[in-house]
Amino acid sequence: MRALDFSPEVLDQLRARARQDGVSDRLTTTVHDVRAPIPVPDDSVDGVFAHMLLCMALSTAEVHALVAHIRRVLRPGGRLIYTVRHTGDAHFGNGIAHGDDIYEHGGFAVHFFDSALVDALAQQWNLAEVHAFEEGELPRRLWRVTQTKPR
Repeated sequence: MRALDFSPEVLDQLRARARQDGVSDRLTTTVHDVRAPIPVPDDSVDGVFAHMLLCMALSTAEVHALVAHIRRVLRPGGRLIYTVRHTGDAHFGNGIAHGDDIYEHGGFAVHFFDSALVDALAQQWNLAEVHAFEEGELPRRLWRVTQTKPR
């Protein structure tokens, strides 16, 4: 299992949890900025899970580039599962607008996805599911998107 994150502190927490659960020998962690190519060989990964990563303060072009990098590292038949806040969320359209459907609330910027962006990111993939769900106190409204790299 390999984990990439921008935050060394988050990776420290993950390693501590892996030790606690007795799986630290199966975990590799790397500090990584997702705006750079993923430092993993092509066609070497079975699956990627990205919870709210794609809806960080990344431009649409950066999101497309990241999904292309994920596609590159996934093996044929590999699966990408990602969650994003969408334009039906209560915070969409509120706060400080940064353009590109990015709005800032309390110092935290979120890129809100519409269905056209999800569809665009699924080009050259097999889109399996877009599942709506809620999380947190607001609640945040999200989509869990599952897509597979064609064989």
